[in-house]
Amino acid sequence: MTDDALAALGLARPTGDRWAVPNRTYAYLVQVSADGTRWNADWTEPSGGFEPDTAASNATEVARRVLQRRFLQVRADGDPHRHRMWFRIDVWSLDTAAPRNGHDPSTRSVDLTAIALSGRHLLSRGVPPDAVEIRTPAQVRHEIDGDPTPLRTPH
Repeated sequence: MTDDALAALGLARPTGDRWAVPNRTYAYLVQVSADGTRWNADWTEPSGGFEPDTAASNATEVARRVLQRRFLQVRADGDPHRHRMWFRIDVWSLDTAAPRNGHDPSTRSVDLTAIALSGRHLLSRGVPPDAVEIRTPAQVRHEIDGDPTPLRTPH
């Protein structure tokens, strides 16, 4: 991806010390399922996008942040059908630089410079995501309705 394309997406490369580790950019894809087995792109909102990492976080934190925004939007939309859906987000680091936060992009079997860098294309090319977060319908209801009581997760 060229600097012009990054700038068009509002993801300009950081300025300053040219030897500093740049912030990462992530691609994501949000999918929904009625039963947690067959996943489809979430068409009610843009299902994919790019997330600049400004807090030196990792792909899992980015996934949780994007899901949190998605659930706020679902709450605002007021669609009760969405409370019964499973949600899944896949996140890929678009950084091809040195390892950071336990992730080494150089171990990928697909050259990211040769394909379109969107969640849909990465998924269709079989590029494994750096993070996957799944929410069950109970977790979705909990997050959408804003219940402050933590959900117990099965062990």
